[in-house]
Amino acid sequence: MSKKTLHMHGIKVATTLTGLSDHVIRVWEKRYNAVTPERTTTNRRLYSDSDIARLQNLSKLVQQGCAISNIASLSDQELDALLDSITASEETPQNPEKTGQVNQFILAASSAIRHLDQDRLEQVFDQAAFDLGYSGMLELVIIPVMQQVGEDWFHGLITTADEHAATSFIKEYLSHTVRSFSVDENAPVLVVTTPAGQLHDLSAFIGSCQARKAGWKVVYLGASLPANEIAGSISRVNATALLLSIVYPLDDSKLPGELIQLRKQCPENLPILIGGSGLSNYAQTITEIGAINIPHISGLSSELLKIRQSRPMPAIALKEAQ
Repeated sequence: MSKKTLHMHGIKVATTLTGLSDHVIRVWEKRYNAVTPERTTTNRRLYSDSDIARLQNLSKLVQQGCAISNIASLSDQELDALLDSITASEETPQNPEKTGQVNQFILAASSAIRHLDQDRLEQVFDQAAFDLGYSGMLELVIIPVMQQVGEDWFHGLITTADEHAATSFIKEYLSHTVRSFSVDENAPVLVVTTPAGQLHDLSAFIGSCQARKAGWKVVYLGASLPANEIAGSISRVNATALLLSIVYPLDDSKLPGELIQLRKQCPENLPILIGGSGLSNYAQTITEIGAINIPHISGLSSELLKIRQSRPMPAIALKEAQ
C-alpha cells in the first residue's frame, strides 16, 4: 500500500499527535532528514501514520538523552530496537518483587494526584523513601510520577490545575524532607536554576535535593533567569559548580545564546552541569560551552562527587589535617 493511501495529517495535527512543535518538526526534516512528508499542490506538508509514529519514537529517544543527529538516519526497525533496549535497561530494581513495589508506589501517587489528596501523596512518598531510600524515591518514584502527570495532562485525563497542584505538592514535600540532610560548613556550593525562558523547574528542584543529600550547599534560584543574573549569583556565593535544567520549550531559539553568554560570564574553570528532558535538543551548544550532560538524575551524584574530589581542600580543613 502506498504512502498516499494511508491517513495523511497536516502540520497542526502532527504537532498534537507527537507533542513536538512545528518548528522542531521542520528542523528535524530539513537538517536531519528525519521524515519526508508528502506535499500538496500548494506545497503544504502531509504526514502519514508512519511519519507520525516515527516522529513519536524520535521524540521518546531524544527525551531519553539521544541526540537527534545520531538517530535521525536510523530505520524505523532500528528506532524500535533502540527504544526497546533503553526501556529494558532503565535503572529499575532487578528484583521482580521490588519492581512491583515501585509500580505500586507510582500508581498510588498518581491516584492521589488525580484526587488532589496531598496527605495521601506524602504518605506514599514517605513509605517509598523508607523502602527505597531517599535517592531511590526521587529517581524511581517521583520522576516517573511527574512523567505520568505530564502524559495524563496531554491526553486530557487531568486538568492544568491538577498538573500545577502536583508540582506544588511535590515541591512542598521535598522542601520539607530535604532539610533533614545536614551540610558541613566547608561543603562545596552548587547554584541551581533554569536558563531564561525555561519555566519548568521541577527537575531542577529535584536535582537540588539530590545535591543536598550528597552533602552540597545548594543555592536554588528558581526558574528562568538571564545569564548575567545567574553569573552574578555564582560570584556572590563563590559557587563550586552550576546545575541547569532544560525541559521546555524544546525549540527556544534564544537559549543557545543564553548558554554561550553564561559560559563567558562565569569563571572559566566553573563546571556547568545540564540535565532535563530537553537537553539533547541543544546538544551542539552544550558541547560548545564544555558543559557536562546529565541525561538521568542517577548520574548527578557521581558527577558531583568527581567535582568535589577535584576541589582544593579549604584552608581551614587543610590546617586541621596537618
